[in-house]
Amino acid sequence: MTRSIDAATIAELDKDNFNLATLIQFDLSSTLYLTDWDRNLSALSQTWNSSSHFLGVGDVTETSNLRVNTIDVTLSGVDQSYVSIFLSQNYIDRPVKIYRAAIDSSDAVIGTPILLFEGLITGFGIQDSKNTSTITVQLASHWKDFEKEVGRKTNNNSQSIHFPSDKGFEFAAKTIKDLKWGRK
Repeated sequence: MTRSIDAATIAELDKDNFNLATLIQFDLSSTLYLTDWDRNLSALSQTWNSSSHFLGVGDVTETSNLRVNTIDVTLSGVDQSYVSIFLSQNYIDRPVKIYRAAIDSSDAVIGTPILLFEGLITGFGIQDSKNTSTITVQLASHWKDFEKEVGRKTNNNSQSIHFPSDKGFEFAAKTIKDLKWGRK
């Protein structure tokens, strides 16, 4: 992904000591703006809410090859609001953006946050134990459907969806065994 980094951020990253915060934007029915910083932050015309329930982000890897990049975001399931969001909403293929921001000593974002990952939610998992609960949200790049085959199948069920009274494919599964494609 080609990205530009503004001069103020570059100057801060050139220092021997700097602070970084992760910002995550989940575009669900209402957009969630979360940060792992210990206080709320203002950046990109939004307030990013500090959350102790934001546990981490997997490693972001980039390659020059055309491939599906995936990443996991881990949230605490102790706060039932996150569990409720993923159990009650249509979350599949909803956009997510992950940024990194340089932070100064007064908790202000320096320059413009760097977009690390932009993708879609592909699923989630909840792991419960006696002492803790975590939600792992799986994300993938927009290339996730690159090899997906779209269209209709040549079977009776697929045909019945669009044409309920058409029986043209009723015996298609039995006929397929007799086709000799490319054989003599």
